Amino acid sequence: MNALTQPIAAGQPLAKSQHDLHNARSLLDATLRFVRQQSKTTDDPFVISRFGDVHIRIEVAAALLERAEEFLNSHEDVAEVSVAIAESHLASAEALSAVSDAEFELTGQRTVLPGSLQDPLRWKLHLIGNFRLNGIHPPNIA
Repeated sequence: MNALTQPIAAGQPLAKSQHDLHNARSLLDATLRFVRQQSKTTDDPFVISRFGDVHIRIEVAAALLERAEEFLNSHEDVAEVSVAIAESHLASAEALSAVSDAEFELTGQRTVLPGSLQDPLRWKLHLIGNFRLNGIHPPNIA
């Protein structure tokens, strides 16, 4: 079982990442099915590149989720755990956003998905950067 196939554990620090990653994978699959039905677009270099881009974003998010799970389970430094969780949240939210944008660009439709408006992602970028650049330990940013 990996970050793309494991069940979503509500209430866990990584539940949001798991949820976003699951939604990104499902949306990518639906978009692939739609575009494949439009046989004239499957040879378009833009379409091919767009699918490559979103696939890589999902794989990066999955890797960061697995890394955060390892940090969480190994009881490493609390700051490192918090940063790993924030990195996972950011990557999965950005992967979902990229897939949603690709869906709209390639199908003309947009699936309504719960967003991350309640989750201040840009502040997580600041906290991660401040930790990496200046060594300032963030508060619990999970």
